[in-house]
Amino acid sequence: MEEALREAQRAYPSETGGLLLGWSPQPAAVVISEVIGPGPRAGHHARTFTPDSAWQEEQLAQAYELAGRRLQYLGDWHTHPRGTVRLSGTDRATLRHIAEHPDARADYPVMAVLAGGPLWQVAVRQQVRRRGGPRLLSLEVWESPTDRSE
Repeated sequence: MEEALREAQRAYPSETGGLLLGWSPQPAAVVISEVIGPGPRAGHHARTFTPDSAWQEEQLAQAYELAGRRLQYLGDWHTHPRGTVRLSGTDRATLRHIAEHPDARADYPVMAVLAGGPLWQVAVRQQVRRRGGPRLLSLEVWESPTDRSE
């Protein structure tokens, strides 16, 4: 999440976002191991952002290959710089669209929202059914063994 927080601070007070990568050991749990940002040609505005989709797809393919094809696309993250961590109607529709889109390969997609910068709150929700609202997941942040200084 450090990468998402850095990007949120960089874009503040405009919105930004990106992709979440990792794996899902079970439908109600996810491990987010990588974050892809918005890309160099992304559009950042007060209440919306438009990702640089071509750049994100390249980054996703590269991360997938570097991880020995063990990562998967989990969903999206974005900021609500002057809002709350609650999902908007657009956010909910996006989660349902991801769940229904076969190319996404994310039957239970997640969405992380970082809100209220420059001191950020974070909430992660998962769409667990085709219909109905997403549920809030508990968030634990673990230090990667490769990040430890010895």
